[in-house]
Amino acid sequence: MEQATPKDFLDHLNQGHYQAALDLGNELQLDTDIVYKAQWKARRQQREFALLRQDVIDLQLIKDDAWVISECLETLADDPDVQLQLLDLGKARVEERTEVVAQQLIHDNMAIHTVSENEKQWLRTRLYFLQYQDRFYTFRKIWPSLAKDKSFGEAYGQFRDANLIAQAIEFARLGQHKALDALFMHHGSDILPQRLFILSQISETADPSSFDLPHASMDHEDRWLEEAWRQHKDIVEMPIIRTEIEKFVPEHTAYLASLQQSVSSVEYPTSAKVIAQWYLDRAYATDRIGLSSQALELLRYAQVMGVTGIEDHVAKFEWLCKFIYSGAVNVSDRLITFQEFETLAPYEVLEGLLIQTNPSMIVEDMHRQVLPWLEVCRKRMLQAPEENEDEERVEFLLYRWLLDVSAQHMDWCCVVFEHSKPTMGVDERIVKDDLDLSRLALATLYSNEGSIEYSVRTFECLPIFENPEQNRMDNETDDMAQLLPVTGTALGLFTALQSVGPFGLTKMMDTLQLHLGSAEVLARYHASVPLRWFLEEQTSASQRQLCIRMASQAAGGVESGGVQFDNDDDWRDLLDDMLRLYDGGQGIFGLLSTKEILEIFFSSLLRCGRFRLAKEFMTRPDRDRSLDIETAERLVLDAEHEFFDNATSGNMHAGSMKQAMECLKVLPPTQAIKRDMHLIEATHMLISEYQIRDKSGMVLMPIQIRQCKEKLDLISKLINTRRGIYRQHETVLELTRKLGFENDPLVEVRTLAMLASAALVDEDYDTSYNLCRMAVDKAQSDSTVDQTSASAREINQAVWQICFNLGKIDVYQDLDRRLDILAMALVLSPVEYVSDILNVWRKVDAQRPDTSQFGLAQLADLRHGSQNQNTSGWQGLLESAKKHQWLLGDLLSAVDGASSPSPDRTGRRKRDQLREMVGGWLF
Repeated sequence: MEQATPKDFLDHLNQGHYQAALDLGNELQLDTDIVYKAQWKARRQQREFALLRQDVIDLQLIKDDAWVISECLETLADDPDVQLQLLDLGKARVEERTEVVAQQLIHDNMAIHTVSENEKQWLRTRLYFLQYQDRFYTFRKIWPSLAKDKSFGEAYGQFRDANLIAQAIEFARLGQHKALDALFMHHGSDILPQRLFILSQISETADPSSFDLPHASMDHEDRWLEEAWRQHKDIVEMPIIRTEIEKFVPEHTAYLASLQQSVSSVEYPTSAKVIAQWYLDRAYATDRIGLSSQALELLRYAQVMGVTGIEDHVAKFEWLCKFIYSGAVNVSDRLITFQEFETLAPYEVLEGLLIQTNPSMIVEDMHRQVLPWLEVCRKRMLQAPEENEDEERVEFLLYRWLLDVSAQHMDWCCVVFEHSKPTMGVDERIVKDDLDLSRLALATLYSNEGSIEYSVRTFECLPIFENPEQNRMDNETDDMAQLLPVTGTALGLFTALQSVGPFGLTKMMDTLQLHLGSAEVLARYHASVPLRWFLEEQTSASQRQLCIRMASQAAGGVESGGVQFDNDDDWRDLLDDMLRLYDGGQGIFGLLSTKEILEIFFSSLLRCGRFRLAKEFMTRPDRDRSLDIETAERLVLDAEHEFFDNATSGNMHAGSMKQAMECLKVLPPTQAIKRDMHLIEATHMLISEYQIRDKSGMVLMPIQIRQCKEKLDLISKLINTRRGIYRQHETVLELTRKLGFENDPLVEVRTLAMLASAALVDEDYDTSYNLCRMAVDKAQSDSTVDQTSASAREINQAVWQICFNLGKIDVYQDLDRRLDILAMALVLSPVEYVSDILNVWRKVDAQRPDTSQFGLAQLADLRHGSQNQNTSGWQGLLESAKKHQWLLGDLLSAVDGASSPSPDRTGRRKRDQLREMVGGWLF
């Protein structure tokens, strides 16, 4: 067997056979540290610092202290127990190497200058292990509370070499309160002088109770709880020794210098004033970023920590938070800090405290916020009277707010007044002074338009002054009307009332009671007016307007049909109330007359369709509550016109048209009433029955018929659009009369002419002939009419034209009737058209089978009912024509081709000769 050599030893070592190498090294008496060092490095590299306890045990077998100490310093284990073993091993080795030097320093009274540089380096290494061990215990304690973004070994490696002040600042900023508390407890000597700066780095949003913040007792700061990991300091931790041995690390020295410049220190422990100021500064900083409630919480926590002298600041921050969270900041959309809050006027704060109030919360807000705020203001005034000598009474802040909001929220004021009644205890009342309560109530009621409900409720809260006459003030007014013109607002009226005492206030409240009585009556009919209306001088026009409004609101208008008062008794009560407000000329309707009031009442009664009740009122014998027939007729017609004009349908049996007809039936029919009845009937016929349309093609509205200036155009439109209507000439004539043309011969003749023309268009010549005869008869029916008048000429013009038009129709085969109708046209035509008519007449007469006889004579046998005619009519005309047949023939032949009859040798016109022949009736 070959003897082992050092080469074999190296081969085993290189191949990782550490046990074989160790045995061979012992056999060859070689340095076994080489094996342990190689084995340690290999295992350390393979396991990535996850060292086992056995590895540490093997490390202890190495005799090279410097190497072992170096490995213990550099190695970071993820297993806390292994890390602690390494620290213990390194500390033990370095203490062995530095024990002699340490004893020497103790003996030489810290004569560090006697120590060599090499020895100082060993002392610095000893300091490292002491620090690392203390840091290890601290880190192992805080490790569970830290974020696990790194392994234990890596995180510990950073922590052990970090500056504790910087580390504490980082923990404060991250909100890691357990880690920060551990630093203060176990490393207080290093960071407590900088405690206030470190704690100021905590986020303003953090809960102050989760951190260990400074305590105070009496006038000094309480000492912090400190528990160092070692009871006594080592020799290398003495300041003089530590300063000397750290000179060899210039980077460390420079870092400490810069850190000292950026981090302020405070004496430990310090005075209670310093601690209080730190809390205040911290609160102000928190408030500046909009966290007022957090600042208040911090100050309250300071009080729990025993800090005194900040009570006023706590109270101010409480009011600031109330102001902010009442909604004032949200409404103003701006950030209110403590500094800005201090500059706000007391009234601005009061406004902000009540900005979100409502009727259900205002009493609570008053007792919980406003009244305490007034006490705060009162204390400030007492503390600095010279600064507030010009300020108004504290209570006026509340009064001013009530007066300002009364215009929009009289309900709020009413609730406040109800909780200020004199019957309540002083502590329970919001407005505690009876005089101020009376002035506030009067000012708000007479300056605003509050509802009658709140006005009455407010009046019920007013106090009663005992023996007011005895307390009457000089030059005191008791007439509210004297104060109202000089004051434009509720605040102005309240200020003016300051000069009024119990006597004047009592008189004003008595007047207020009367006004409220009238206001209640008006409110019942939805005709409320502001109470100041009763104090102002009113004209008869304004009183009339209010009276009309009262009755109109009760009626509810035409459209709603009086929905407010559908009961007859309600209307009777309305009339009673209207007359009660008249009060014999002394009430609010005193400038009106009883007749005017009755007219307004009856007008509203009619307009809401209460016709039966209106008829009952208008026809009863009570002279005090009835109208003369002329006035009643005017009111009925006015109401009927309104129904008629608002009607959307012409049907007289439904809707507004039906109401219009029923309205006319309230009174006995007079001429005017009959005329409107006929118009309603005519409108019904035109719109509902015949559906006459306007130019746009829409069915006519009733108001269009009433406003039509030429109503005969409606008849024309009916005849032209309703085919065959000419056969119902009596209906059409009746319709014409109902449109307002009764006893108007011109309109009747024009209507018959239009009917005849329509029949002519339809080629119904016989009907047209009959209508023409009717028109001629109508034109000649009144013998008293002057035939030379303009009216007679218009009538004749309408008749002769339609007669002529019918007579010249060649397709009409009844020649006798054509001759007859042409004769009618000849009778009524103007002179200039006689020749035209005669030409047509001769042409028609020539078409007769036997033309040897004069046609006019033969017409007598063909006319229908000629025997029954008057001798002055057509029969007389024909008889006269027989007597003068030869003269008439000559006359007609002489006229042939002429435009007008010419005079004979005697100088007479042939028209005059014709008049003489036929008896004059034609002309």
